[in-house]
Amino acid sequence: MDIGEESILLLDGATGTELDRRGVNVPLPLWSARALLDDPDAVEQIHVDYLNAGADIITTDTFRTHQRSLAKEGMGERADELTKRAVDIARSARDKVNPEALIYGSIAPLEDCYHPEFAPSLEECRTEHGQM
Repeated sequence: MDIGEESILLLDGATGTELDRRGVNVPLPLWSARALLDDPDAVEQIHVDYLNAGADIITTDTFRTHQRSLAKEGMGERADELTKRAVDIARSARDKVNPEALIYGSIAPLEDCYHPEFAPSLEECRTEHGQM
């Protein structure tokens, strides 16, 4: 895919919201990462549908696959596994529909709150986001 200065690329839509709309169970704290365990086919179908709709870029279902979120469900040790699974699902969808499409990662805040004063330290953020 030629990404020149004048290129306009179409990014896919929300994955977690779309999973919820399709009736997939996406409770906190895992949100869309739960689907990687319970319904990976739905995740792949969402990627396929966005690609078929013209998306040039799909985002991995990695919004909640960092160790901190998974630890809240007693699955912190599965962070690498689930992150890789999300990437593999996105690659599979891309390869089926449009091998030229780009795949971008999705990274959530490290805590469930979006207030900066509750964020971990900069060093913790660098370390934990860097693991992904």
